[in-house]
Amino acid sequence: MRKLSTQQFAMVGMLATAVVVVVLAGFAWNFARQTVAAAAYVSHTHRVRGVINDLESSLYRAEAGQRAYLATRNTLYRSERNVAIEALAMGLAELARLSADNPEQTARLRDLRRELEVRQQLYRQSEALIVNGTDYSPEQRIDIGAQALSSIRPLIDAMNIEEGRLLAQREATERERARATTVIFGAFVALLLVLLPTIFWRMYRDLQAREKAEVQVAEERAYDAGHARALTLYNAENRREAVLDGTLALLAENPLFPVSAFYAHEEWGGALRLVASRGAPADIKTSLRMDEGAIGAAARDGQPVYIEGLDAGTGTGLRIETGLATLLPAAVLMCPVQHQGRLLGVLALASAAPLGDRDREFVSRLCAQLAVALHNLGQLEELALLAEQLRSRGEDIQRKNAELERANRMKSEFLANMSHELRTPLNAIIGFSEIMKDGLTGPLAAEQQEYVGDIHASGKHLLSLINDILDLSKVEAGHVPLELEAAEPLLLAASAMSVLRERASSARVRFATLCPPELGRLRIDLRKAKQIVYNLVANALKFTPEGGTVGLSLDRVRAEQVRAVQATPDTRVFPPTEAGCAHYLEIRVSDSGIGISPGNLQQLFQAFVQIDSSLSRQYAGTGLGLTMVKRLAELHGGGLMVHSREGGGSVFTVWLPWREVAEDKAIAVQPPLVAATPLHNGAAHGAGPLVLVVEDDPRAANLMRLQLQSQGYRVEFARNAEDGLARAVELRPDALVLDIILPGMDGWDMLAHLKDRADTSHIPVVIVSITDEAQRGFALGAAQVLVKPVTQTELLAALAAAGLDEPPTDARVLVVDDDPKAVALVSKHLRVAGYTPLGAYGGQEALDLVRSDPPALIVLDLMMPHVSGFDVVQGLRGHPDTAGIPIIVLTAKLLTRDDRAQLSGKVQQVMEKTDFHSLGLLAEVKRALARQRQPKGLMN
Repeated sequence: MRKLSTQQFAMVGMLATAVVVVVLAGFAWNFARQTVAAAAYVSHTHRVRGVINDLESSLYRAEAGQRAYLATRNTLYRSERNVAIEALAMGLAELARLSADNPEQTARLRDLRRELEVRQQLYRQSEALIVNGTDYSPEQRIDIGAQALSSIRPLIDAMNIEEGRLLAQREATERERARATTVIFGAFVALLLVLLPTIFWRMYRDLQAREKAEVQVAEERAYDAGHARALTLYNAENRREAVLDGTLALLAENPLFPVSAFYAHEEWGGALRLVASRGAPADIKTSLRMDEGAIGAAARDGQPVYIEGLDAGTGTGLRIETGLATLLPAAVLMCPVQHQGRLLGVLALASAAPLGDRDREFVSRLCAQLAVALHNLGQLEELALLAEQLRSRGEDIQRKNAELERANRMKSEFLANMSHELRTPLNAIIGFSEIMKDGLTGPLAAEQQEYVGDIHASGKHLLSLINDILDLSKVEAGHVPLELEAAEPLLLAASAMSVLRERASSARVRFATLCPPELGRLRIDLRKAKQIVYNLVANALKFTPEGGTVGLSLDRVRAEQVRAVQATPDTRVFPPTEAGCAHYLEIRVSDSGIGISPGNLQQLFQAFVQIDSSLSRQYAGTGLGLTMVKRLAELHGGGLMVHSREGGGSVFTVWLPWREVAEDKAIAVQPPLVAATPLHNGAAHGAGPLVLVVEDDPRAANLMRLQLQSQGYRVEFARNAEDGLARAVELRPDALVLDIILPGMDGWDMLAHLKDRADTSHIPVVIVSITDEAQRGFALGAAQVLVKPVTQTELLAALAAAGLDEPPTDARVLVVDDDPKAVALVSKHLRVAGYTPLGAYGGQEALDLVRSDPPALIVLDLMMPHVSGFDVVQGLRGHPDTAGIPIIVLTAKLLTRDDRAQLSGKVQQVMEKTDFHSLGLLAEVKRALARQRQPKGLMN
């Protein structure tokens, strides 16, 4: 059994003493408690007997008063009797309370109450005789009372006897428990008298042993200080000579080692050469062979050699020179210095006194530390040589990196500038194939129709791929500025729902959005944020099987929540690049799709990379969608996170910095005067065209009513899509103004139902909503698509373009583009719609045609040689004869903020060729021509 230390023994002894004290104290407390309880029982019994005696005394006083009253008829005695009866009642109540825990006494008390009640009844009978003046015999009445008293007295005696028995029993218990408490306390004192001296004796003996150990600890501390100083020396010096001299000087501070020497091992020659010494004699050997003497033996065997009892013939070469005499050392220690089996040298020491085990252990540890230091110095010398080589190599690499960076930048700039050249021929392919597909060039055979459809679809797909590549190249080349504007997160959710609901429905996937309306507004690049949402949701829909679910949620989160997200095998995190924000807009897209394995998770967000070749065959795509999400999030200063498990779905989260909107830049969405206008559903007087407005916001509906009725239109209202369908069938309006976001059925479904019915398919529909999805609206049959908020001029122009004020179909429209195919494509659509197209193939030609014979409208490209579209706009707007001609820009150029500022207020609309749609172009042409014919008061 292991012997306990002093501290352990003291702790065990004290713990045992404490346990004994606690146990004995518990016993003593328990016996004391029982003794107190027994004393309490004795006191209780005395009290009960006192109450019984008081009860008996009250009974006798009542009897005495009754007899005196019967004998003398003096009411004073009757009063004394009544006082005694009251005391008797109080005594009975007190006795009942004190005897509640004794069933036998309770039963006797119940019998006593009954007998006392009988006796009091006799009191009342005798009193009645006296009050009524009835003659009676006092002796007879006294005898009757004595008989009643004879049945009461045994009950009282029995109760006294029972309490006497209990008193004797409880007094005996009290005495026994007092004796037990005395015995326990005595045992407690005796045990302490034995235990405490034993503990003190053991502690005294161990303290003596500790004093001896403290001497050894002091020596150990001194050696540890020496090791610490050696480590400081090795960390501070980077020269071999300084390290060796410092080590020998450190050893010389100890009186045991006045003489020391270090022999370094030469690997090439295999010899030991003296490189450092301290206090050594002048004739010490400077070179030794590996098989020579004790030093050679220590180097050869790799083990320390210790020699004591030297004489003059030992021949170690180490002597202690005092200056007055030469002394032989008491012992010599030769210790090899080696690192990982590689010999570096031998440390030889001459000692003035025999060395103990601790002294030799100190030298061995010091040699191990010295070996590490010498090895590191050798490595440092080699590293210095390598560093010089790497420096020259690094300069070469730096030059090559600069060349690569320049080449990469030129590549990105080349791709970003290839927008016009790549998209122009593709637009021609898509446009002409669409004309042929729609039968505008004549009927096609079934096989031709199939081929043309394939050409059109392939062209659209190729255009989408080129757009993705160019967008990514622009971001990487730094050509995409961040255009911040005030926006609401609800717009992102509504836009995603309107764009992707149809795709989700066709894929049979449930798609839901969640965005609290009270989030407020922030400054964000809305267009790029929409692209982030669209890419994430489209990716989720692509990898979610039929019957699955895709969810989009937007929320405002604190920066602490974002920083708390940690990467795991199933989670990959890219922290926000802008860390100074207090809040972030969190865009979270979740799906129940195929999920991603931890290995494939690391391949996400790489351009042109899909996670698996088999998935690449099953799911189409370029692998650029998620890359663009990451680039656009980083452009905002945000970050993203993906969490996914194979077969368990995925969650993509994007954090965009929440930049607050300044109060002075807040935009009033609705005029305050509209709120005060009462909403009513009724047509205005007159016979103007009837317009059915489907809008759930009363203030927006009232605003449109005022805008339309002031120009002679009749207006009817519907607050939801279901009511709108019913009223459209009933009223057959001339036009229908439709909001998209409605309770219940949304505007897209209502538009589809309208166009499916034969009796309502002819009604022109103007979409007025916060969703900017013109292409989808035109595809479903809408005549015009406007984005809230709309002005009166825009609304009236849209209705006019929808056919309520049909513009002349022979209007001359000038198409300006340096690509003849683009001119032919646009002209074909205009000619089919009833307009007269004119063509111009350069900016200067367009200016000459307009000045000689002004057209009704101009469709203008921007990127043309010599005279660009910007020059055309500037030239036309600068001349009063041509300043009023509406211009629609149709270009493949990716417009910058400066480009849009240069065109602002000078053109009617800017359309991109990448989103070209014939219906959209014709709608803009109609709208522009209709606005041109509006009264001047409205135009202003």
